[in-house]
Amino acid sequence: MKEHSSDLGDYITRDPKGKLLPEFLDKLAAHFVAERARHLAELDSLQKNIDHIKDIVSMQQAYAHMAGGVESLDPSSLVEDAVRMNAAALARHDVQLVRELQPVPPVKAEKAKVLQILVNLIRNAKYALDEGAPPAKVMTLRIELGPPGWVRFVVADNGVGIPPENLERIFDRGFTTRKEGHGFGLSSAINAARELHGSLSVESAGPGLGATFILQLPIAEAPVTARK
Repeated sequence: MKEHSSDLGDYITRDPKGKLLPEFLDKLAAHFVAERARHLAELDSLQKNIDHIKDIVSMQQAYAHMAGGVESLDPSSLVEDAVRMNAAALARHDVQLVRELQPVPPVKAEKAKVLQILVNLIRNAKYALDEGAPPAKVMTLRIELGPPGWVRFVVADNGVGIPPENLERIFDRGFTTRKEGHGFGLSSAINAARELHGSLSVESAGPGLGATFILQLPIAEAPVTARK
């Protein structure tokens, strides 16, 4: 192009080599666009991994301060604590939270383990909403009375849903359908629920129809005052 700077137009339109120049520049531009998109995707992935590590460290620090024995706990306070621990990620992913927190008796449990379960369920629902990409990402947090002597914590989403064949495997250690998942979150959650003499289950009508996770914990005998 430098050699033909004085007759560039004539060179591009008449010379055999010059006629190849527009196509070459077009391919070069497409290559740069693809390269830029690849670098942006890598940066986005790196940022997500950094955020994930920060969330894990934050949770571990919180759990370390909460370690203790079984006590009477206010269910609404537990849910709000779990929401606060996920607040930044929920806001970043435009998740709409719906709270349906009915008045229920306190539960008998270990606070750190309950929060471990709820945080995992909320995070799992957030990923399901990202993958399903509904027009509005809605996560419903519900507290209600279960069978006699039990309180139910419900985390429901309108995300990607779960195929019937995966419902039985969803809590297996190492099982995951997410590309970047490790399959330990739900496995550790159901183990924690059992350690609390409770239960954790899941319901889904199928792919694209969301999922509902249900944690049941025993009602405590002693009353507890809800945190203000």
